[in-house]
Amino acid sequence: MYFLPFRKRLRSLGVCLAALVIIVLRNHAQALERTDHGAVIHSARGFVRVEVCSDSVFHIVAGPTANHQKTPIVPAVNHSCSGAKFTTTSAGSHIQVATAKVKVEVDETTGAVRFFTAGGDPILGEQPKDGRSVPAADVGDSTDGLRQTFQLSPGEALYGLGQHQEGFFNLRGIPVQLLQANTNIAIPFLISTNGYALLWNNPALTDFNPASETVQLDKNGTGNVQTGPAGDYGFLLSGNYRNKLRLSVDGRQIIDLQNMWLPLSAGAKISLAANTTYKVIAETGGDAKLAVRTPSDTMTFRSQVGDAVDYYFLYGPEPTKVVAEYREFTGAVPLLPRWAYGFWQCRERYSSQQQILDIAAEFRQRKIPVDVLVQDWQYWGKYGWNAMRFDESAYPNPAEMTAALHRQNFHLVISVWAKFGAETAVDKEFVAHNLVLKSAASTGEPGEAKERENWADLFNPQAQKMFWSDINRNLFSDGLDGWWLDASEPEGDPLKDDATFLGPGKNFRNAFPLFETSAVYQGQRAASEDKRVVILTRSAYTGEQRNGTISWSGDISANWDTLRRQIPAGLSFGMSGFPYWTTDIGGFFRPADQYTSPEYRELLIRWFQFGVFSPIFRIHGYKSDTEMWKYGPEVEKVLRQYDELRYRLLPYIYSSAWGVTNRGEIVMRGLPFMYPNDTTVRQVSDEFLFGDSLLINPVTEPRATNRAVVLPAADNWVDFWSGQTYQGGETITVDAPLDRIPILVKAGSIVPLGTVVQSASERQDPVEVRIYGGKDASFELYEDSGDGYAYERAARATIHFQWNDRRRMLSIGDRSGSFPGMLAKRTFHIVLVKPGHGVGSESTAAADRVITYDGRNLKIELGKED
Repeated sequence: MYFLPFRKRLRSLGVCLAALVIIVLRNHAQALERTDHGAVIHSARGFVRVEVCSDSVFHIVAGPTANHQKTPIVPAVNHSCSGAKFTTTSAGSHIQVATAKVKVEVDETTGAVRFFTAGGDPILGEQPKDGRSVPAADVGDSTDGLRQTFQLSPGEALYGLGQHQEGFFNLRGIPVQLLQANTNIAIPFLISTNGYALLWNNPALTDFNPASETVQLDKNGTGNVQTGPAGDYGFLLSGNYRNKLRLSVDGRQIIDLQNMWLPLSAGAKISLAANTTYKVIAETGGDAKLAVRTPSDTMTFRSQVGDAVDYYFLYGPEPTKVVAEYREFTGAVPLLPRWAYGFWQCRERYSSQQQILDIAAEFRQRKIPVDVLVQDWQYWGKYGWNAMRFDESAYPNPAEMTAALHRQNFHLVISVWAKFGAETAVDKEFVAHNLVLKSAASTGEPGEAKERENWADLFNPQAQKMFWSDINRNLFSDGLDGWWLDASEPEGDPLKDDATFLGPGKNFRNAFPLFETSAVYQGQRAASEDKRVVILTRSAYTGEQRNGTISWSGDISANWDTLRRQIPAGLSFGMSGFPYWTTDIGGFFRPADQYTSPEYRELLIRWFQFGVFSPIFRIHGYKSDTEMWKYGPEVEKVLRQYDELRYRLLPYIYSSAWGVTNRGEIVMRGLPFMYPNDTTVRQVSDEFLFGDSLLINPVTEPRATNRAVVLPAADNWVDFWSGQTYQGGETITVDAPLDRIPILVKAGSIVPLGTVVQSASERQDPVEVRIYGGKDASFELYEDSGDGYAYERAARATIHFQWNDRRRMLSIGDRSGSFPGMLAKRTFHIVLVKPGHGVGSESTAAADRVITYDGRNLKIELGKED
């Protein structure tokens, strides 16, 4: 070529460059497949599908072949990705899919996905090298598996993943095994302080931040860990679901769970020095296994089963926004009946119709507010384990019993299981139609069946219909009001080795509660629109919130450590997108001397105070008479005071519930959820906002008379009991005698308080409207008939309150909407809170203004500040 004329050489070079450009463009065209809802990017490593669900929600699927099943078998997400505007571009080795809020960038070579704001700021990225693994087949219990690793930002905090008992809050660096169990709930959804959320769309057993390095233990549970770099080491300790999971590292206890029932595993992290040998001591009920995770600025999801990585990315940036987006794609939360927000009286157990009626009469005679009585197990008597019908020898007329309770404004919730004794008519019906799991006899869980117990295969639509049909025929027809779906994990993990209607149970191991609650919710909705569905269930999975469910934290023990751990457990559950949660107030397993022990009485009072500000307010105990008067007059006095405060707060609580249904909110809100940019609150796991305005600070130490309270810096705070104002950003010490739980109210709040009533169905008029000034405030008061689904067809009313702090003027807007039985006129007692005025749980004796409201707008001036 050196001997060619210069012009010919130049022409030849141009031809080569043009050919190279054609090859590059052809390769780009082959790599990028545009679709109606996004793009599919092909590379030597497989495919990545980016579906645009909205401006801020994206569905990412990646694997070795684009033939991956597009329609998931488990309907956790029930909203399709369609209709969003987006653009697709190629630049260099990257392909970008962009909306008005988020840019998604896929590396053509590695297939790694990164997320950016519209302005180009990084939000989250998959680890580019070896960040994804999709095995060719089921990997069993090995350390391989379907895996995706993400790179975290410095200081980023993570919350959610359901409900866990270890007491952790910020999930960063902690190994968490997502597997349903009594006291643990597996929800593969988390929120980041970087403004995004991830939904890992896989119902198989999943390890978050898997601890993959096995620690050898001797027969006494002792071993050694040799560190590499300094940093946070994560530990995962596994046992046999029984008695204890305890782990110490260098003499420091980092896992300490002791209870009759436990999850299979527990996780924790601890900061360790570099290149050091540490002694570890593990204690379990048996089958102890220990693994460690080395320090890493990543988070990983690893599932036992799956043919493609599948997750949803949601961007807010506000956490409240990402939870609302989660609900949009997995299902809105229906409104519970008003009575469900009152007090639930539950115990193990009531044993006859007459006993239930006598207890109801005594509550009303003592004038202790209560709405719900709960019938625990064994009401079936001679008919066999979970026959789903009353034994007439103890319950001669269930329909008359429920009618009598209804006349006194009580509602009756009953325990129902998805497993049946082989001697029952229900089981025979299910077995005859081949609608039971085969391995249920090997679960080893205690029962009272004469032969064996069979789990219903509720993945089968026919089994779902039959399950509700039996409930409807034997219980709902007698007027029962709600369903306590116990052991809905299902208990004993039968899905691990069983086959189901949908395929191998291990593929859907965490999703059983979604199918069980769907069977009941859909069945009752089809049977009646007059009663809202109420389901109390021990387990939950993504999307289950659309079934009107409440979860509780399982069969826990009565001690201070357990009480303390319930707070982050409940906050994490809420930050997993689920609004309704509760605990067994007082603990399920209680001491034998519970009625006379001063130590237990103190614990009960503190737990009850916390329960008042849980989304659902329910007491329960094993082999216990949990009625508050059984603990003596001093205890009864305090419990009654807080019970009455709960009922005074019903206008506030029911309006917050409307926010759950209408705006995708949660009730019990961790401080990082509301103040994600305030780094001082990211580790605060023992305070929370109840609704928009009430900062609740449970007392979780014995013999305490005060406690420290961290005040978020963005707001000032007013002491509910005294009216004193505190600057945000401080840590204060507040009084906490035994009859007081510290409550701070956000400055710039309006809090409505009703009259003390005996049940939620009683009218609350007048309403005291407390204004906490210092800045402008607003509140939307929500009302409807209290039950039935007419509210979905606009049979409801709202009244908007607006406080102008500078002008000291309260504006009450025109009432919007109406419903049958609505009070045409309301009386509002307007109270501008200040020290000593408008404080505490009692009604304010002298309101600043008393007004009659007839549905038309009003403006009330409260004069100059004192």
